[in-house]
Amino acid sequence: MALLDLNTALDEIYTKEQKEQILQSFNQEKYINIFRNSLLINNEKLEEILNNENIKFEKIDPYCYKIPSIFKSKLSSMKAFDEGKFYIQNYSSYLCAKTLGAKAGENVLDMCAAPGGKSLNLANFMQNEGYLASCELSKTRFFTLKKTMENYQVKIVKCFLKDARTIGKACPLKFDKILLDAPCSTFAKMGFEIQKNTKEIKQIANLQKKLLHSALLALKHGGELVYSTCTFLREENEAVLENALRNENFKLELLDFDLANVNFIYSKSDEFDLSFAKRVLPDDYADGFFIAKVKKL
Repeated sequence: MALLDLNTALDEIYTKEQKEQILQSFNQEKYINIFRNSLLINNEKLEEILNNENIKFEKIDPYCYKIPSIFKSKLSSMKAFDEGKFYIQNYSSYLCAKTLGAKAGENVLDMCAAPGGKSLNLANFMQNEGYLASCELSKTRFFTLKKTMENYQVKIVKCFLKDARTIGKACPLKFDKILLDAPCSTFAKMGFEIQKNTKEIKQIANLQKKLLHSALLALKHGGELVYSTCTFLREENEAVLENALRNENFKLELLDFDLANVNFIYSKSDEFDLSFAKRVLPDDYADGFFIAKVKKL
């Protein structure tokens, strides 16, 4: 089976300069992002803890701090980390949850939730009020998810060891908001060291299409959904949305990333207007990501 020619795939999407930025990002030191768990600690107290540990930081927004990579091991060994007061998370992953706009009192679904960082994000945005369903197919990862939710004292969550492809039929029109951070080839996260053949990519894309179909069935009319991946491939991003747009009744919504401290390009399609979907360009802080927000009509 032929291996995927990733360089050619990137040439079809990115300019020479953008491609060079992507390649450089895998070899440079990255800043660390920590997410403050507002369920347990406020900004003033967390900043006091960081200062006492002589950790340099930059506040990005009410939840996030940007920290030099030299402090990574120190962060993970801190008492405050063990107590669930902050979570170490790439900023692009955080943006997926932030983009969903979950609010207190809503019914929200995190479809592929382990290890639990985005579920923690959602619980914070919901102020621990409402209903959060976090689903995971892998038994090992499911127990990691449960442990994360317990450690960070998320009270509104119910964790399910379940194939998310079945949720749409099991829970039609149930959720106000759904986050589908889909399983993918992970090229934007792991770099070009990993190798995938064309058959593997096709299998992954088919899974993503089924997950998105299930999500749209579970979403209420007027509800919103975020579809995201940490890969560059068109087959796993734009093509998945195009497949859904041919068969489902929804529209893409504008993402306001101009204030989100990331560089991005707009998605393109010969068949549909996908310009509201964004490809986050990796740098010394954010991983490469694809993020699209849709509204069910």
